Amino acid sequence: MARSRPTTLTSPKEAPTLRPIPLLLGLAAAATALAGVVLVWPSGDLPGLTRDPAPEVSGLTFLDHSVGDEPREVDLLPPPGEVTVAYFGYLGCPDMCPLTMGDLRVAREQLGADLAGRTTVAFITVDPERDDGRRIRDYLGFFFDGGYLALRAHDDDALATAADRFGVRYELPADADPDEHYEVAHTAITYVIDDTGTIVRELPFGAPPEDYTAVLRAALTDP
Repeated sequence: MARSRPTTLTSPKEAPTLRPIPLLLGLAAAATALAGVVLVWPSGDLPGLTRDPAPEVSGLTFLDHSVGDEPREVDLLPPPGEVTVAYFGYLGCPDMCPLTMGDLRVAREQLGADLAGRTTVAFITVDPERDDGRRIRDYLGFFFDGGYLALRAHDDDALATAADRFGVRYELPADADPDEHYEVAHTAITYVIDDTGTIVRELPFGAPPEDYTAVLRAALTDP
């Protein structure tokens, strides 16, 4: 991954519009191979990927900093009839993370108020040394008026456990200094979780907002 200065965002409309090639899709394939599961390419008109067996992520808990001064413990299980859209990233990411959040913002606008209100975006940092809860909340506030979770794992072991359940891989530089700029290699996949805690669809980085919209609408309206 090429090293560059982090992107500074001042409003959602200033998020970059260029869409780089999804170079990290190979990380997702490698992760699923290590986890002993099979990628299933989309059939019909619905975009994205599924896995067989589909991962189940209920029971994982995080500290959410989206509300108030003190974090609250939450899981990723949405209420009945709703979905959680989970993404593992970090605030210093110069391209993939802000582009994905921007695409999700557009997708929720395309869904309309009712379906968007049943969609929660969960951003899970893989760089907790630099990404404190307030900064994650402020970052997500650039993209969304609400309906998001600003998540940190309880500790490094909990983060590794959650990432393993999803099939996410991430790697910080060996000489990473929280006071210096560095980039984190990470799986750039967006995970759609239904109200049973099952990952029902995965969208690789580079998917257009219309793909997110189609997948979310199907997950929210199909019986």
